[in-house]
Amino acid sequence: MRRSLWLLLAAPALLTAGIARAQAGGTVRGTITAAEGRAPVKGARVAIASPSRVTTSNDRGEYTLRDVPAGEYEVLVTAVGRSPARTTVSVRAAEEARADVSLTVGSIMLSGVLVSATSAPIDADKVAATVNVLTAAQVHASPARETQDMLREVPGIELPRTSSSVGGNAQIVSIRGVDEGRTAVLLDGVPLTDAWGEWVDWSRAPKDLIERVEVLEGGGSNLYGNGAMGGVISLFSRPIAPGSYRLSAAGGSRDTRSVFLSAGAPLSGPFALSVVGDYASGGGYRMVAPASAGPIDTASNSIRRNAIVRLEYAPSATFNAFVSGHLFGDNRSLGTPLSRAARRDGSTEGGINFGSANTGMLSARAWDSEMREDNWSTSVSTVSGVARALERVTAWTHIPSYDRGVALSWNRSHVLGFQSVGFGGDYRYMRGFLVEQDYANNAGNAPTTHSAYGGNQSLSGIFATGLLAPSPSLFVELSARFDRWGNNDGFSNDASGAASYPNATRSAFSPRVGAKYLVTPQFAVHTAYYQAFRAPNLAELYRKALGNTISLPNPALKPEYATGYEFGTDWQPAHWFQLKGTIYHTDYRDFNTFVTASAPGVTPATRQRQNVTKARGLGGEIYLALRPTEQFDFSASANFNNTRVRDLGTAASTATLHEGARVARVPREKGTVRMAYNAPGLGTVTLLGRYEGTNTTFGNSFTLPGFTVVDMSYFRRIANGLDVIAGIENVLDRAYWVNASGNAASPFVSLGLPRTVRLGFEAYRN
Repeated sequence: MRRSLWLLLAAPALLTAGIARAQAGGTVRGTITAAEGRAPVKGARVAIASPSRVTTSNDRGEYTLRDVPAGEYEVLVTAVGRSPARTTVSVRAAEEARADVSLTVGSIMLSGVLVSATSAPIDADKVAATVNVLTAAQVHASPARETQDMLREVPGIELPRTSSSVGGNAQIVSIRGVDEGRTAVLLDGVPLTDAWGEWVDWSRAPKDLIERVEVLEGGGSNLYGNGAMGGVISLFSRPIAPGSYRLSAAGGSRDTRSVFLSAGAPLSGPFALSVVGDYASGGGYRMVAPASAGPIDTASNSIRRNAIVRLEYAPSATFNAFVSGHLFGDNRSLGTPLSRAARRDGSTEGGINFGSANTGMLSARAWDSEMREDNWSTSVSTVSGVARALERVTAWTHIPSYDRGVALSWNRSHVLGFQSVGFGGDYRYMRGFLVEQDYANNAGNAPTTHSAYGGNQSLSGIFATGLLAPSPSLFVELSARFDRWGNNDGFSNDASGAASYPNATRSAFSPRVGAKYLVTPQFAVHTAYYQAFRAPNLAELYRKALGNTISLPNPALKPEYATGYEFGTDWQPAHWFQLKGTIYHTDYRDFNTFVTASAPGVTPATRQRQNVTKARGLGGEIYLALRPTEQFDFSASANFNNTRVRDLGTAASTATLHEGARVARVPREKGTVRMAYNAPGLGTVTLLGRYEGTNTTFGNSFTLPGFTVVDMSYFRRIANGLDVIAGIENVLDRAYWVNASGNAASPFVSLGLPRTVRLGFEAYRN
């Protein structure tokens, strides 16, 4: 953490000095209009890729890109319902260049350029994969307070029903029923999952930081390697140009408070500085249902803090570099006086971009992060006939982990008959430990067992990818990746003694082939076949649990594999109507699950993770978008997922886990309806309805009934650069289950987020 602290401490002085300086670069201005009728296009995204400069057009279709280094650039313009457009502009230092762009009618759903599917920016209509996008406008208008909750409107993503703002700070996520830890989550290309257990702390990527989201569904190991067996969630932060700023503040129900600030300033010559500050607290509630609650149950609470400083060097149009520091803190009370969780992260990142898409773009990224997590587990008991009247701490766990890596990629368009080609590789080193102190569950509550477990893991891989266009109507994607990883220095040290585990090295090959064919200009089909893998994480390899059940580590765990294919269609018979869908089939093998190792009747029972389970996922998605006018947008989507266990191997069959059982925590049906209306003088109103069908808890112990939630957001410009914003989550205040435990006759139930109202403002200069 000390490595990034100096950047944060120096930020105020550097920012003050930078604001006083004149801009070193030039300015690009222009107007975005519709090709038919020449009417201005509001809300179009205008961007330069390197150095990153992004803005949106105003009500008159006008835009400004500030502090652009001298050179020649490609300006990319995208807008909902329009085809992407590119134009070249030459910029001179301290001068203004003009680039007006006219947009033709295009896709309502995927109107822009995608990066995640091919590792290079590609027009969405050429991609032979299922990719869902939350645009900058959708992110801004989302009623959700948190990034995780914003993602719930993507049907293929499965998340815990509990909002990340009130549950634990480490969350799971999956795509297409593959379950936790098997989806890669990236923030600007750097893994957001932790090094110990592949948990995601969404608070490290606050919603106000995010500009757009790309979700690649289906195996993505061909480009992203380990962890991308179910797919990839790529979060892209909003670029902060010199001379720009954004300040938002909001408050609301149950003492909800949040403040976000980002600002950029030119320094000397080609140097620029940007800073981000983020704070959020409150909004907690008593999660336990009234029928299950007792005297110890209180409202949960969380406090989140982010501080980011980024120093950029951009001397020309073909070269830029950056270094950044990020400090993060998260403290939570989990609904009882003694159950708590805390995380503290410190990280540094750096990178360079050299070249251009036409001559070849070389990108490099490096990161070094350190995480400290503490959790206090408790037990509750009945006193004098009153349930949940007494609480005791039973364990304190401390998890330090370290994540270091580097990634390189080279991409070029129009070479050797390919629309684009790309090559790359990456290396990631992870080290983590778990230190646990147990306490006696009695009046003395004295310390008992002290234990420690851990090890390290290194992963490396290389990939190649290319997009062919044999004809104007056919696009073919070819990509493959080879990975190799090692598990090293595993150990355990507890009351039973000290032990070390043998090192192991394994490898995997992950190909993918996809094709998209334009049957007519209005109707397209796509198909893809892939193989993907996931290596066991440090917690699965080395953690040992002692208690009523003994869980043994298994450093010999093998990787898990997926083989899948999909078929999809996309039909847009009119500029205001679009319908698309995908069906998919995926076989998973060598899933690791707990296998009972002790003889029947032996207490405590002993279990161990082993690669025994096979599963099969069958499902489909359908999406509808309507845009009858420029002011009104309607979209609906639905997902059906039937992922079931096919073979348990040597694992014992139980009432809840058996051949044919659904994979736990995967909803069978999900659906979303979004309506947005924008009118001058009124502002923009967005309604979002979400439905989730029946689900199960961990281990399939309980079935959670389906539920429907309606959210709403509103924002209105009250002056140039000043908006009022409002959001309501769970407008109808519907009570719904997020978890259940205990016995089926009288379950202990936790409830989801009640109605939460927020009101605030946003001041900005793009």
